[in-house]
Amino acid sequence: MKKKSIEAVPAIQVKADGWKTTVQNVKGILVFNIYKNKTLLCRHCFNPETKEYASYIAANGVWNNQRITECYETMYDTTYGYPRTGKDFIDRSKLKEEYSEMVWEQIKPYTDAKWKSYKPNEWADAISDLETDGKREGRELAEMRRIKRVVKMMDRIPDIPDGLAEWIDRKANDERDYCLKDRKNGVWTCSACGGKMEKLPGKPKDKTEITCPMCGKKILYMARKESVQVKTHFALAQPIDQEISVVRYFSASIDCWFSKKKNMLLQEDVRIVLFKKGSRQFEKLHWNCDIYYRQWNGTFDNKGNPINRKEYPGFMYDAGLEETLKDTAYEPWTRLFKEFSETGLELDYNKMMIMYKDQNYRTMVEMLYRGRFYQLLQEACKDINIWHVIGYIGPLDEEGECIEDVFEIEDRQKINRIRDKNGGRQMLAWMRKSDEEDMKISDKALDWLSKNKLEPRNMEVICRFMSLEKAVNYIERQNKEQYPKRTAYSVLNQYEDYIDMCRKLKKNLADEMIYRPRELKRRHDEAVNEVEARQAELVADEYSKKFGEAERVMNEIREKFEYTGQNYQITVPHRIVNIVEEGRALHHCVGATDRYFDRIKNHETYICFLRKTEAPDEPFYTIEVEPGGTIRQHRGMYDEEPDIEKVKPFLREWQQVIRKRMKAEDHERAARSKEKREENIAELKQKNNTRVLEGLMEDFMEAVG
Repeated sequence: MKKKSIEAVPAIQVKADGWKTTVQNVKGILVFNIYKNKTLLCRHCFNPETKEYASYIAANGVWNNQRITECYETMYDTTYGYPRTGKDFIDRSKLKEEYSEMVWEQIKPYTDAKWKSYKPNEWADAISDLETDGKREGRELAEMRRIKRVVKMMDRIPDIPDGLAEWIDRKANDERDYCLKDRKNGVWTCSACGGKMEKLPGKPKDKTEITCPMCGKKILYMARKESVQVKTHFALAQPIDQEISVVRYFSASIDCWFSKKKNMLLQEDVRIVLFKKGSRQFEKLHWNCDIYYRQWNGTFDNKGNPINRKEYPGFMYDAGLEETLKDTAYEPWTRLFKEFSETGLELDYNKMMIMYKDQNYRTMVEMLYRGRFYQLLQEACKDINIWHVIGYIGPLDEEGECIEDVFEIEDRQKINRIRDKNGGRQMLAWMRKSDEEDMKISDKALDWLSKNKLEPRNMEVICRFMSLEKAVNYIERQNKEQYPKRTAYSVLNQYEDYIDMCRKLKKNLADEMIYRPRELKRRHDEAVNEVEARQAELVADEYSKKFGEAERVMNEIREKFEYTGQNYQITVPHRIVNIVEEGRALHHCVGATDRYFDRIKNHETYICFLRKTEAPDEPFYTIEVEPGGTIRQHRGMYDEEPDIEKVKPFLREWQQVIRKRMKAEDHERAARSKEKREENIAELKQKNNTRVLEGLMEDFMEAVG
């Protein structure tokens, strides 16, 4: 679009009021000067040959990409409705005959004879359709060019190196082969050669090595399995040229079946192209890499990831790393990645690469590696936030200058204990607690806690009543005797639930018979039954304790809001538990969430009960009302509204009564409540929560008077 040339040509003026349009031809571009009451609104430009278009806004001298039809819309005129179609639009876009002929003469060659279906005054629709075609063709051409770039890039990816399958078999499977039995036919198969054996040499024990009589290879005898499958992942780093390298992520499956030889299946999932310093992408576009995902058809594309391919933690192929990372943003990882690869560590290399700028993180990772804290090293790779602010979010202190600082443990013996047991975050947490409180933890307890992934916060409740060693022994015994099908974590939850019920029932928790019952399950179930028998009493006390301020407010407003009419009456609940019971009886959400109680406490809204005078104890409607009498919600059974038209006159009558009883402070509270209501509605509109908005608008009854 020749914008400077168009700006240099003055627009043809008009002398009459109303919507007027003049047309000019500027170097093959149709320029539509759109006026309203002699004021130039915009100059819409359209190139029939290329189908390009743009609009110059006269008010601010800015160009935009609005279409011809948008130039006549309500952004310029708020006194009319939306004029995209119909008489308003046709009237606004009307042209003089000479201009109309000029326009049709210019666009006819490009309309593929469709122009015959347009009426003479529908020139704007014809141009709009051409603009649509141009946009679509532009998108199609852009997509074709993009695909060509992707194909060209993927053609640069080298072949996988020879022996890759054997390498991953060695790393993940120690190159093992197996002796597997076809239980149906009683024939044994060697996964190394595929040979069949009706009898085995000697009488081997399960998972012992034997020698295959056919190929002579050592194979592992599996007495109870017909197949062995090893699944793993690995990354392959390959240099390409002076501009790019690639890191490729594979899934590998090593399959051994009783009926055939060992089979190796490698599938590439993700390709990450690394741009090198000096390349156009690195220097001008500030891209460090581009990610290509395997698609349904087996090709790779950087536009989308429809199958949710991932870069899983795994091994790193131990060749080509230095050349691959050289001159890329990820070069600082070269030395460590080579050592990790040679050691055969399964790590999340992709996440570590994301942290290429964080020197503290790299230093911490090296400390973990040098200290042989391999489990913590694996966890440190996973504990990286890749959303919003990228960074390490794990339990270690990455800014620590020494391993004691990183672990936040002063006693070196405790740090060595983590290394000797190859402990993870659970053991780290317990060693920190041991260091802080100078407490001793036996190997047995530590192994059990780590195995069950239990940290100090998980044992906090039970350790209020017994030592850690006793707590471990107690939960382990209960897990074995009382809850054999549950996890230790689940048994701990049962114990905490039991203690909580004992507290509600006001039992003596200092008594060992209470806090350390011999049969936890039986005592837990007994406590459940007792709580259920005293449910109403306990719940009422619990709610009153938690929402005592809201109950005080309800008692304060009772005289103002209670009212009895001929057929209906309004009552104010005495206790919060009454609101909860009402919600359960009518099966709606009032009382099921704390927000209603917070509103009562803050004098934003109150909860009242609407009852029929002939059945004052039977739940009928729950009303949420503001201090000024405005009704926000009225809810009957299952959020339905039975006889609502009969009820509304009474509600209007009740609102008038409230208005008469109001004092100055009530008017102030009503004003604040209105502000809160409007803020809530604005938030719902922003979230596009139309369902809730519609429900509120249906219930809303403003108090007038």
